[in-house]
Amino acid sequence: MNNNTTKLETLKLTAMGCHIQITLNVAKWSTQHPQAVIDRKIELLTIEAQQHLARWEHIFSRFDETSELMRLNNHTDQWREVSAELFEVLGRAIYFVAETQGLVTPTLLKPLWAAGYKQSFETLPKMSTSSLPVMTSSAAVNATHLKDAPSANNPNQQVNDIQRRRLADGQHQVYLPAGMALDLNGYVKGWCAMQLADYISQGHDWQLPCLVDMGGDIAIGVPTNQALDNAIDNPMTWGVAISQPYNTDGEHMQEDQDVAILSLKSGAVATSGQDYRRWWHEGRWQHHLIHPHYSRPVISDVLTATVMAADTVTAEVYAKYCVLLGVTEAMVWLNKHHIAALLIDTNNQVLLSTAIEPNLIKPSLAVI
Repeated sequence: MNNNTTKLETLKLTAMGCHIQITLNVAKWSTQHPQAVIDRKIELLTIEAQQHLARWEHIFSRFDETSELMRLNNHTDQWREVSAELFEVLGRAIYFVAETQGLVTPTLLKPLWAAGYKQSFETLPKMSTSSLPVMTSSAAVNATHLKDAPSANNPNQQVNDIQRRRLADGQHQVYLPAGMALDLNGYVKGWCAMQLADYISQGHDWQLPCLVDMGGDIAIGVPTNQALDNAIDNPMTWGVAISQPYNTDGEHMQEDQDVAILSLKSGAVATSGQDYRRWWHEGRWQHHLIHPHYSRPVISDVLTATVMAADTVTAEVYAKYCVLLGVTEAMVWLNKHHIAALLIDTNNQVLLSTAIEPNLIKPSLAVI
C-alpha cells in the first residue's frame, strides 16, 4: 500500500458465527477533521454495519427457527413470501449449481445436520489432537463411496424444482419441494461482505475505500469517484495474506509464516477448506463441505483453496468447488478458465494457477 495516501482504521465485529474486520482508508478525513471527529464517524459507521448484519442474520440464520430461512424450510410444498435479500442470494446459489456440475448446491442442510452441525460452530465438540487426520485422494474416496450414492430422487438433488417468482406488486415468492431444506451460509458470508464493501465505498455519503473480511471472505470496496478525485483518493492496493492452514485444534500450523500475500485493487478473494470448520461427531472428525453425491463431508486431497474473483460469492463458491473436485481436476479447471487460485494440498504443498501469479507479492519457498 502507498503510505503517502493511506490512513487505516479498523472495525471489529462478530456476526453469523464469524469474526468480521472492516478496514477503512480514512486518509481524506485526516486532512479535514481532528481525530475526535474521525472516531465519532467510525463509531456511527460501526453501528450501521451492526444493524445491517443483525438484519441479515435474522434472514439467513439456520440456527434460529424464527429466521426467514428456517420458516421457509419449515413450510415446503407451498409458495412463501420472502425478502428481496433471500430471493437474491437463493438465485445466486441456484445459478452456481450448474456452474459447478451440481457439486456446490444450497440443498444440503439435512446432511449437515446428520454430520452433527445442528448448532453454532463455536459450540460444537472439538477433540484436542496435534495433527490433521489422514486424507486420501478424491478419486479413491469416490470409488469407495459409489455404493452409497443416493437415488436420483434424493431431495438434495432437486434444485431444479425450486421455483422463484416476482409478483406485479413487487413481492418475492419461493416454492421449495417437499423434503428439501436449504443452507445458504456458504453464500451469505460472501454476499454480506460484498454488500458491506459496496455500501461503505459507494452507497454511503462518505464513500471510503475499504476491505471487508467476513471470516476469510474478503471484499474490496472502491469508491466510484476515485478516478475523478484528487491523488489522495486514487485506488489503493490492498495486501491480503494467505495464512497456513489450521490443525484440528483450530490453530494455525505456523503462526508466524504466511503462505503468500496477494495484491488486490478491487474484487474479492475467499478461502474454503477442510481444516478449520471441523468438529467431532459419532467418533470421527466432520467438516462443513458436504459432497452432494454421498450426503456426507467430502474427503479431498485439497486441504484449502483460495480463489480471486470479481465478487465474494463467486470466489467462495469456486473455492469450495476446488475442494470438492480434488487437486488434479481443480488445477485443470482453474487453468482452463483462467481463474486465479492457490491450493494447499493435504501434504501441505502449495499449487498456483497461472492466473494468480500477477497478484502474488510474496510467494513462500513452499510454492511449486
